[in-house]
Amino acid sequence: MGGASKKPISTVEKRMKKMAEEQQKKQQKRATTKTGKELTSKNVVIDNETLKKVQEELKKETIVTPYTLSTKLNVTISVAKKILEELERQGVVKIGTKDRRTAVYIAAS
Repeated sequence: MGGASKKPISTVEKRMKKMAEEQQKKQQKRATTKTGKELTSKNVVIDNETLKKVQEELKKETIVTPYTLSTKLNVTISVAKKILEELERQGVVKIGTKDRRTAVYIAAS
């Protein structure tokens, strides 16, 4: 007769509260590195303003690599590669040399 007894509501509430706190701690850990510094997002939408900044930088440089561009604009290297590829399609820069890892771009003037 009768089934298994159910846990009291207070126990269930305590468990839910504890799980919510653990999830918040996990999210806070993801937001910081091992050294305790906060991670900053370097994702950038490639818009006309960004392209104009890059073109101004190209006037100062003779050659540009994705690494040099990423350090100057504070973006990831993959974003810098996409920016340089877009500028190549527009004819602003041309590839000087390219291997499987990196490409060196020269201002097409």
